[in-house]
Amino acid sequence: MKLFRYSSRQEACANALLWAVMFIVPLVGMVVLSSVDNNYLFRWIDLLHIWVPLVVVLLAFLIHNYFIAPVLVYEHNRLRYVVLLSILMMVFVFYQCATGPPDPGPGGPKIIGAPPVRPIAGPHDFTMFSLLVFALGANLGLKLYFKTQAEQKQLAELENHKLRQELTYLRYQVNPHFLMNTLNNIHALVDIEPEDAKTSIVQLSRFMRYLLYESDVERISLQKAIELIDQHISLMRIRYIDNVDIRFDSPHEVPQVGVAPLIIVPFVENAFKHGVSYDKPSFIHITLAVDKENIEFYCCNSKNNVKHDAGGVGIANVTKRLDLIYGDRYTLNIDDGDDTFKVTLIVPAEPL
Repeated sequence: MKLFRYSSRQEACANALLWAVMFIVPLVGMVVLSSVDNNYLFRWIDLLHIWVPLVVVLLAFLIHNYFIAPVLVYEHNRLRYVVLLSILMMVFVFYQCATGPPDPGPGGPKIIGAPPVRPIAGPHDFTMFSLLVFALGANLGLKLYFKTQAEQKQLAELENHKLRQELTYLRYQVNPHFLMNTLNNIHALVDIEPEDAKTSIVQLSRFMRYLLYESDVERISLQKAIELIDQHISLMRIRYIDNVDIRFDSPHEVPQVGVAPLIIVPFVENAFKHGVSYDKPSFIHITLAVDKENIEFYCCNSKNNVKHDAGGVGIANVTKRLDLIYGDRYTLNIDDGDDTFKVTLIVPAEPL
């Protein structure tokens, strides 16, 4: 039946532990009592008188667990749950009245041949009924708890899946943007500098190999990030070698720390796109530093004051990826001045 699939393995283990305790406690109590009280004799028949009603309560518990509680917890049908629970309670009370020990009462009339009188309720009935209420309440609480845990786990998995999909989407937005700009540069070199164009094609091939086969990871080494910046600058430097002051300073000894892929190169690409002018001297100065806790990227470039067509990825894409990957653990400062554009990015230096 469908309702049987609602119980998880953890819930079943918790229920089993609960009932193991309920059956063991009377046994332990009677053994301890017989050891400290010489007037009390442990007898299995006395223990059975406790266990048999517990078995009935256990049966009611199982009916509630598999057939009644799911109506409220998973199907959210309160009216049906109340009706079914009331029927279960009435059946249990009827069983108590029908099977309880006779008790005509002290001094009560005794008619020869008449059946013994069963009281409507006694201390034993109240105790077992209270135990049933406790067991069903515990059952409902455990079922709600594990349902909540399962929903939270499922929600976390969905959020993680959504995060990965969004990061993948943004990453693949970066690739065509860079490819378009680089192909334009190579196209400009084909006729005037064919050898430089060949060199650029080889460098582009290496860069694209990384984008296709190596960037689909959570972290890359800082050394790899530095190599990517070097390759990107090399692709751009061929075209702007005469009129652009390009500098890139990086650590001589790079520690074994990681950084998210493709969060630095777009700023370098942006610097070339918006910082190079054909009619006046231009500059692009890049610095990458690292300490025990942070990786700091600094880029300052001149502005060509040329309006570009809308499209591509740009800084908005990178900012969104930084939010998804690092949350509030990064710092991004952008100073868009009249003649210069400055970017400072600080991200955690995480171990690989």
